[in-house]
Amino acid sequence: MGHHGPDRSSPGGVVMPQRTYLELNFDPACLADSNGRMRSVNDPMLGLLGLDRAHADSVHLADLLGPKGFAELSRNAGEQPATIKRLSVRVHGGAVQPMEARAMRLPNGDLALVLRPLAAYAAAEGAEHMALHDALTGLPNRVLLLDRLNQTLARVRRHNDFAAVIFIDLDGFKPVNDTYGHECGDEVLRATARRLLEVVRGDDTAARIGGDEFVMILGELKNGLHAGLTGNRIIKSLTQPVGWKGSSVRVSASLGIAVAPTDGDDPETLLRKADEAMYVAKKSGKNGYSFYNESSYFD
Repeated sequence: MGHHGPDRSSPGGVVMPQRTYLELNFDPACLADSNGRMRSVNDPMLGLLGLDRAHADSVHLADLLGPKGFAELSRNAGEQPATIKRLSVRVHGGAVQPMEARAMRLPNGDLALVLRPLAAYAAAEGAEHMALHDALTGLPNRVLLLDRLNQTLARVRRHNDFAAVIFIDLDGFKPVNDTYGHECGDEVLRATARRLLEVVRGDDTAARIGGDEFVMILGELKNGLHAGLTGNRIIKSLTQPVGWKGSSVRVSASLGIAVAPTDGDDPETLLRKADEAMYVAKKSGKNGYSFYNESSYFD
């Protein structure tokens, strides 16, 4: 067969060892057997994995790419080189790095693989994160909040349960800002974010939507009134003192709670009603919470 003949692309028609081809590549490259166990690697691949050559054959591509990544590579690699736009590659130290891959299956069944780190992806992911998160606190911003709320409301419709939107407005924030300065105000906002993240459950969302206003989304509630329990935890947490330059400052919070689907089934309606309920809480003496329409949650 043709692949046993001389390689006419090499000088003088001499067959070059496969290892030589690997070393000609600036990017991490390897040959693996049909089961995915590495047979030969180049120096950039050794550097990527943090291995010496003696231990390279102990690595399986599934260790490098994850089982799903290896399955995708095996599925796409054919007689012609195939490009896989993005794979998550586990590199030296256990970090996961997005990479582009070029792969093909050789006539003997071996897999040839070349990886290229995707710096552009990292930059794009950084830009995307900045576009969806508040720069000061790191919490989701209004854009990401609305996306998460749409997802939560879709689950409510599927599972016929409840969700709640809690609108949180800090009490006494302006006097702190005016008395101690914006740096202290910023620290209060960061501390608020940290405390909300301690209260929030794994699948729920805490977001900052501007100034001293925050919103929390609670999903998978059996009853709208259960959001009041979270409201109490929020208030208890946010009233704790915030350390500042050897001293401390205090704020409190007024909360408004709207429940889906009872009070509405779209983000704009629920946010508006939660905002209205928050103003009721403020007028009722602050440092508390108010439901938009508490009596309806007993139905």
